[in-house]
Amino acid sequence: MKAKKFITALILVLVLSASCAYAKVTEQQALSDPRIAPFVENTKQNGEKFLPGRYAHVKEISHRAKLDEKVNAPSELVIEIGDFSSEHNAYPSNFDAYGENLISCFMTFDTSGAVPIIKTYASDDGENYEMIAEDYAVVIPEGNNYAWLLGSAETGDVRYLFPLNDFWFPENWYEGAWKGQDGSQITLKDDTVISNGNVLGSFIISDNRVAIKMADGTRDVIFGLYNPTNKNLIITYRNGPEGMGENAEIYVKDEDEKTETKTKNPPIFKAPKKTDETQQPKFPKFPMPQPKANLNGVWQAVVNGQQLVMQIDGNQYYMWLNGQPAEMGTCEINGNEISGVVNNGETYKNTFSLDNSGKVLTLTSSNNVTIIYQKVQ
Repeated sequence: MKAKKFITALILVLVLSASCAYAKVTEQQALSDPRIAPFVENTKQNGEKFLPGRYAHVKEISHRAKLDEKVNAPSELVIEIGDFSSEHNAYPSNFDAYGENLISCFMTFDTSGAVPIIKTYASDDGENYEMIAEDYAVVIPEGNNYAWLLGSAETGDVRYLFPLNDFWFPENWYEGAWKGQDGSQITLKDDTVISNGNVLGSFIISDNRVAIKMADGTRDVIFGLYNPTNKNLIITYRNGPEGMGENAEIYVKDEDEKTETKTKNPPIFKAPKKTDETQQPKFPKFPMPQPKANLNGVWQAVVNGQQLVMQIDGNQYYMWLNGQPAEMGTCEINGNEISGVVNNGETYKNTFSLDNSGKVLTLTSSNNVTIIYQKVQ
């Protein structure tokens, strides 16, 4: 019994990730959060069909390169939510911590209030269930996929659930040589882990976990989150340098590391059949006037695990990062260019494209950083 209570307490810490000594967050406070508000109605209508699944749990963790900052990074937790059970009027769920401790829980999904709420119940004895977490919950679209945002009603802490599927974790998502913002380097290739040029040992992948067997026989595990938009890899370590505890680092592919790519049976392209130009009438080409793109609305993207919300209203734009005001300024659209002045006086000129539905905006800055936004309002 004591072991079960310890594990439940451990899960509680992983889920809430903070003390519960805060005033409870009201529905209206949650509804005023720009990370939540744009997705409430869609979640009420469609959330039930998106809830079942297997997820990597993401929360704020200390950034290894900038110790006074935090980054949204994978925790030790994997959560599996089953199909709705009419017998229990809830969703049976499993919480798997460190790849070892498995706790059976139940989740309820309530859309009757101003903001959808997920409540999680766990038991020490298999009979008496207690609520261990209460979260305001919304589904965030990302291209043709999605993630869940959970905002604790007790603490206000925001966490995310990323589906362990081929979108967020495509085949060999971890493979390659990676450079961290702290200058570190890690290579995961051919079942071998290399850190800063030193071979650590071998590894196997399970969900978003990288289980490492060191050369001296000891074992460790790290946790990864891949961003398919900017192809960054966020890794969480259980221990850091010089006694540092749990920490996370953001990695990009090491361009200096040359990898050989072999293509089997390359496609054969046939040159188009030439026509006798003397027999074809030639028509003059007139440039068609391009309609001015309408980018008004609220757009959302996930960048390095951070939620970015942008609102464009005529010739003004406003941006929030994880719900906090980040930037505002003017904007002017000419063809496929959007330019203007930021509130700090800096000027910018970006290029953009819209898909046929008008709901996916690809924005590329002058330094070739591309962010893909989904229109949510």
